Amino acid sequence: MVEDVVRLQLPVSEELAIQKNVIQGERGSGKRICVITGTHGDELEGQYVAWQLGRILTEKKGELLGSVEIYPSLNPMGISTIYRGLPGFDLDMNRIFPGSEGGSMHEYVAKKIVDDIQGADLAVDIHASNIFLRELPQIRINELTADKLVPMASHMNMDLIWVHSAATVLESTLAWSLNSIGTPCLVVEMGVGMRLTKEYGDRLTRGILATMTKMGMLP
Repeated sequence: MVEDVVRLQLPVSEELAIQKNVIQGERGSGKRICVITGTHGDELEGQYVAWQLGRILTEKKGELLGSVEIYPSLNPMGISTIYRGLPGFDLDMNRIFPGSEGGSMHEYVAKKIVDDIQGADLAVDIHASNIFLRELPQIRINELTADKLVPMASHMNMDLIWVHSAATVLESTLAWSLNSIGTPCLVVEMGVGMRLTKEYGDRLTRGILATMTKMGMLP
């Protein structure tokens, strides 16, 4: 079921709509996992994962305990133009979180996204590299949240888990904002900008399913 996260009017009779695909298990209520991608318009690796995960979990609804919410494009204008930031604003969307109810349009959108994801048992924020560098499949975790997140990351089927020190710029990212309010969020980096690496996408899809199994959401 597709639901709106936020929908705003734009000039020339257009709309900015950020949506999510909610897959609710048929075995009643349970845990909730959010899979997020499309924050940067030139990072397409997560689009494949979103599609694969949606297809597989729709087929497994009868076995799913809990719900999975897939956010395929936090920056739909960037995705549609393959532009890294927010088109027309020269702004990196992953530098305006947690946003503000009374701020600019994009700060308002960021606030609504955080509010929508808040409370999930796990969020997976998928990113890719730029066009000049191929990233090994990895999960990046701030050292301040390592004790909680490393055990959750260990079943994600990635090449490495990178625990790094705090940096000021990270405080404006979606992952930092979610972790700071108690919603565990793993940051995945993999592949190359402006293209899809099917092998990496399949690995992460299997890793998310394996993690859901460890969480008791799948048999």
